[in-house]
Amino acid sequence: MAQKRKPSYTPEQVTELNANPYTHKATPYTVSFTLAFKEFFLEQVKVPGMTSRKIMKAAGYDPNIFPKGTLDKIRSGILAQAASPEGLKPPRGLSSAEKTAAFAAKDLAKQEEAKSIKELQERVVKLEAEIEFLKKTQRLRRPR
Repeated sequence: MAQKRKPSYTPEQVTELNANPYTHKATPYTVSFTLAFKEFFLEQVKVPGMTSRKIMKAAGYDPNIFPKGTLDKIRSGILAQAASPEGLKPPRGLSSAEKTAAFAAKDLAKQEEAKSIKELQERVVKLEAEIEFLKKTQRLRRPR
């Protein structure tokens, strides 16, 4: 039976991580970084005396959020990706900010569509009332 993984980050930490522009996406279990972060990290690694903790701090992260093992994995992962024939790659999928923007745009489109339908329905009701009025006035004008 598979054992459930323990969350690495608290909800407050996830919020803090997602607020950083270098974060592509953060969940209680994982953090993925933007291509810009990977490039920044790679440049900082070349600076003498820059540890992973110092680089994270320079990027606007609280380095205490990340256990040492996680910092080591971030560093080795970025270095390995940079050394690969493909080089640094952007993260897959939409970021949290992109998902929020897409949802807002989708919701706005639905609201505009619903508003348009309602306006058309109201117009139809008005036009039907006008037609009925015109019919009645035509009957009154006709000689008997």
